[in-house]
Amino acid sequence: MRALTRGHGGRASVSGVTASVFGGTGFLGRYVVNALGRIGSQVVTPYRGDELESRRLRLMGDLGQIVPMPFELRDAASVGRAVAPSSVVINLIGKAYPTRYYTLEQAHVDAPRTLARAAAEAGAAHFVHVSTVAPPPSAVVGRSEWFRTKAAGEAAVREEFPTATIVRVTEMFGAEDRFLTRMGEWTAKYRAVFMAGDGTAPVQPVHVRDVAAAVATAARDVEGFRGRDVEVGGADVVPLAEVVEFVKAATKRDVPAVAVPTMVMEAAVGLTGKRLPFVNATPRWSVEDVRREAAGVALSTTPAEGVLRLSDMGIVPVTYDGEFGEEVLRRFHKGGDRSALFYTH
Repeated sequence: MRALTRGHGGRASVSGVTASVFGGTGFLGRYVVNALGRIGSQVVTPYRGDELESRRLRLMGDLGQIVPMPFELRDAASVGRAVAPSSVVINLIGKAYPTRYYTLEQAHVDAPRTLARAAAEAGAAHFVHVSTVAPPPSAVVGRSEWFRTKAAGEAAVREEFPTATIVRVTEMFGAEDRFLTRMGEWTAKYRAVFMAGDGTAPVQPVHVRDVAAAVATAARDVEGFRGRDVEVGGADVVPLAEVVEFVKAATKRDVPAVAVPTMVMEAAVGLTGKRLPFVNATPRWSVEDVRREAAGVALSTTPAEGVLRLSDMGIVPVTYDGEFGEEVLRRFHKGGDRSALFYTH
C-alpha cells in the first residue's frame, strides 16, 4: 500500500488507502471521511435511506474519491458490495437510543459482527472498530444496555476479525454533539443545567477531530495497528460539575446547575427523552445518556500493556474549555452570537 503513495499529502494525492466507512454520515463519521479524504484516500461511504444524507461527503475528497453506496445491514449482498472495493473497513455505527428499526443489540453487536465477517470474507487487510471506554463497574453501569452492548460488540469483532483494531473513546465534543450542545441548549431553553448524580463523576471530553485523526491513523498504518487496542481521551479529566461551569461561562448565562439523583433522572428522561416519530424524533438526551453521565467515563492513569493512546500517534488533544468548546457553544450566547464582542462577563 505504501508503494502506491504519491503526491504531497493533499486531497489530490494518493495515500494508498481505500476504505469503506460505515456510519460515515454520523457525528464522528463526517470527520473520519474528511481525515481520510484530505490525505488522498478513496472512501466508500455506505448509507441507508436518502442519498442526500451522504452527498455532502463528496466534497471531502478529490473528484471521484468519495463514493456513496446504498446498503442495508440485513442484506448480506449489499454489505458485500460495500466492503468489496476496500482494503480497510471502518465501523462507526452506533446509537444513543433504540428505535423501531434497530435495537442497541442490533446496532452495537449484530452490526459490527456482520461487517467484520464481511470484511474477512472479502479479504480486507484491516478492520477498525470504534467503541467506548468502559467505566468501573457500578450499579449504574450494570443497568446500562449501552455499555453492555458496546462490550459485546468488541467481542463479536474479535471473533470475526481477530486482527482488528479496537478504538475506545471517551465523551466526544464538537459541533452538533450530544454533550456541550445539550448543556448549551438547556441554559437557553430551561435556564438551568441538569446533572445526573452529584456532579462529581469524572469526564474526559475529547474533540471529535482528534478521534477522527486517531481512526485515520489506524486505518493507514495496517501493520502498526494490527490487533491493537487504542484508547482516545481528551486533554483533561475533570468532574462533570466543572464542565457545567465552563458551559455557563461560555454562554454568558448565570443559571443554576441542578444535581438530580440518577434514578430520578432516569425516570424523568424515560418520559421526556423517549423517541416518538414526528413528536420527538431525535431526542437530545436518553436514559442511556443519563447512565453514561452518572457512571463517568475517563481513561485510567496508566494504560494497559500494549494499549496505544493519542500521544503514541503524535496527536495532541485540544481542551474542551478552549476555543473549540467555545465555538460549539457560541450560538447559545446570551444576547446572540456577537455578544462576546461587546462584553466578557
